Amino acid sequence: MGQISWREVTVAWARTSELEKFTHADVAAMGQTQLDRFRELSGDRARGFLAGRALIRALVQSTRGPGEVLVDSRCHRCGGEHGRPRTADVSLSVSHAGDLVVVAAAAGIVRLGVDVEAQTAAGRVSELGSLFREDAAPDLAGWTRVEAAVKADGRGFEIDPSAVIMHDGPRDVHPRVWSAALPGGVTRIEVATLSGPPGHVLSIALG
Repeated sequence: MGQISWREVTVAWARTSELEKFTHADVAAMGQTQLDRFRELSGDRARGFLAGRALIRALVQSTRGPGEVLVDSRCHRCGGEHGRPRTADVSLSVSHAGDLVVVAAAAGIVRLGVDVEAQTAAGRVSELGSLFREDAAPDLAGWTRVEAAVKADGRGFEIDPSAVIMHDGPRDVHPRVWSAALPGGVTRIEVATLSGPPGHVLSIALG
């Protein structure tokens, strides 16, 4: 497991095998809908769900103190239990890369997004290149910044990724911070690529 902080955001990650003691009984304590969602999954997806909920519980309890952690993950479009996780008084975002799970948490209600990609997934950039103008296609780190930004916005990939404009901030600031302008967005979202899990690229968006 690993953990870093950026501004008011705490980011934690783990391999699914590191959180095997977190079981369906723990998920049930987070709400019946979470247990129902878990029962719909199998194999790697079920293990990833368990690991993600384990990290969520740990981060929420660290942020607001011990006690039960109830989670709502209803999709705002269809009402299904596959939307982004939400809980009282703490903002959350989750990303998966293989058997690695990353969770970002911040106190209060903020725009928050996290994205992680394995460095070996660089070929994915070529696949995504068709979404962008040839002279504007991002590298792998750039792609994680775009994905983190649309997650923080809340509309996800209802937004055309090529319509997300990244304004680079001062280069002498570490980590470098980009300001993401999204179509129809009221305010810009700040994005940074951080030193996270070894062998991976991780970006956080905060608005």
